[in-house]
Amino acid sequence: MYGMGFDHSFGLWFIARWLKPDIMIESGAFKGHSTWVLRQAMPDTPVIWVTPRHPEKYLKKGPAYVDENCTYFAGKDCVESWLSSCFEDNYDTGTGDHYSLRQICDQFYIRGGGHSCFRDSDEARIRSKRKKFWEKAVDVNELCGPHEAWWGGRGEMRDNFNHSKTIISYGEHFQNSRFVESILDVYWELPPTAGPSLTHQTRYDPGRAPRPIVEDGWYRLFQRIGFR
Repeated sequence: MYGMGFDHSFGLWFIARWLKPDIMIESGAFKGHSTWVLRQAMPDTPVIWVTPRHPEKYLKKGPAYVDENCTYFAGKDCVESWLSSCFEDNYDTGTGDHYSLRQICDQFYIRGGGHSCFRDSDEARIRSKRKKFWEKAVDVNELCGPHEAWWGGRGEMRDNFNHSKTIISYGEHFQNSRFVESILDVYWELPPTAGPSLTHQTRYDPGRAPRPIVEDGWYRLFQRIGFR
């Protein structure tokens, strides 16, 4: 409803319950769905929200959640600096409305990273098959921009819900990855809670996501057409 599906909601709830932090800081409250999930996980934990727009502004147009027992820094007070982070909208390469951490870490020297823009490549063939089965799958035509630029979003660094786009070179993309590595100790991704036929999720590409905790019959199909 507000951008988070079942898998992301459960993952965020699980992480909060598992870590049991003394304080939680959320970046980007939007309409408050993730805020509500965090509050269900940790009812008494102090929370600070750093968001460009206060969620109460969305109440004028429809449903939104505002937590009365938290501190909001919105608008010009929105300043971000993190020691530990959990990303919900961690978009894969070629998708999404911002230059995500996952996109930055997508490099040839990292296992599973880097892409081919050749239309006759194995990757192009696999992506074409994947596109027939999955809503969010990205084929080579969507992945690659001018001059075979595949990084980010067709060679662009997107931001502000896709309203801002800046062309970056692969060299800049590579340096971004090296910088992240220099300050990041651990990076890992939560798997989907269950297979797509069980959760009715079509917003992620199974070929670019960890193996689900509870599998379903779709997993063998992914294997047969080159998803794994």
